[in-house]
Amino acid sequence: MQITTTQPLVPLYRMLIISTVLALVAVLAYFALPEQKLRIIPKLGNDSHLFFDGQKGGPNQAEWINQKEFHFKCIAVATPADTVYCGLSINFHQLDNGRNYSKFQHMEIKLNYQGDNHRLRLKMHNFKPAQSEGDTRETLQGLEISFLAADTQDVLKIDNYGWAEFENGSTVDIGVDLVPPIAPGSHEIRLEYVDISGKLLKAETWYLGVAILWLMSNLFFITRHLMLQARRIRNDSQRLSTLMHYSDDLQQESEHYKILSTIDPLTGALNRNGFAQEMSQRSPTGKLKANTTLMIIDLDHFKQVNDGHGHDAGDDVLRETAQTIHKNTRSSDRFIRWGGEEFILFCENTNTQQALLISEKVRAAIEAMVVNYQDHPIPVTASIGIAVSKHDENFDDLFKRSDDALYKAKHMGRNCVVLAE
Repeated sequence: MQITTTQPLVPLYRMLIISTVLALVAVLAYFALPEQKLRIIPKLGNDSHLFFDGQKGGPNQAEWINQKEFHFKCIAVATPADTVYCGLSINFHQLDNGRNYSKFQHMEIKLNYQGDNHRLRLKMHNFKPAQSEGDTRETLQGLEISFLAADTQDVLKIDNYGWAEFENGSTVDIGVDLVPPIAPGSHEIRLEYVDISGKLLKAETWYLGVAILWLMSNLFFITRHLMLQARRIRNDSQRLSTLMHYSDDLQQESEHYKILSTIDPLTGALNRNGFAQEMSQRSPTGKLKANTTLMIIDLDHFKQVNDGHGHDAGDDVLRETAQTIHKNTRSSDRFIRWGGEEFILFCENTNTQQALLISEKVRAAIEAMVVNYQDHPIPVTASIGIAVSKHDENFDDLFKRSDDALYKAKHMGRNCVVLAE
């Protein structure tokens, strides 16, 4: 008894591959997750003011057109100074408590600008309270993005701008101003809205969840596989212990089947496998002894027996024919059912004259045989082709010559014996 683990491993490998494929699909599915969107302006902006250099004695001025709509105007005069400025600042004194702003990784801004300045700028600053006790300083973090004035015709989109730095409870400023040098004249700016958006879950949270589920599922599959294997080993051990008590019977049964594998069950003659085993022992080199005769015996019109009386009648004919041939051959001759209604007699130490006598005796005995099937007599005849081995001839060549002789016997009217040239 052979116990292997290759086949039981196949389901485990299949489940591991499936879980890995599903994990990869889940990783890619992150990009298909819906996004949450939050409008922070004008929804959350609760304090706005204008800043311009005229407040500190500079040449430029600014005024509100509509403060609630964050709509203002800068009036600039020609000046080469780079220290001039004019813009809008919106302050968020308190962000939406309980919201995880680290999920927001995209921002859309819609500005309306009328004027001749080349560039505008978006500013975002976060003022964090001091970390050490007693320290009144604040930490300023944020970013500044400048863009062409012509870009305000479309929605400005900014990705991965770092909104995660804007924590709950901190003070956040969002500002829009003109990038110096400021072109002289009137500049009208309106900040329509600012939206931030992002996935419902952070990427690292999603990937960590996928990794944990993948590891847990694989651990479950491996544990289950080991338990099943342990159960199989116990069952195999018990089965092996039981089979050992019957090893002698199995050996005898094996020998019995070995014999059956060489015998044709219908006629009791050798089959091809049994004859091949004998030939390998009789002629290891493949060369036949001198005066070795091969007779191919083929029943005439056997198909008509099957078609006219049925296959059971054909089986009776084959059995009766085999018994008749056995009775009319020597004990040293080997009788083989080659296939269908074709039999072979293999006779060593048999010259041409002896071969003709034996074959004619067999043919006459078959012709005299009458098979009664359900009170219907079935006449039987056979055509026989004979060949006697030449010097150092092999079996295949001898068989071909006998088969050619049988072919001639069929064409000579059947129920006759033909000797190969």
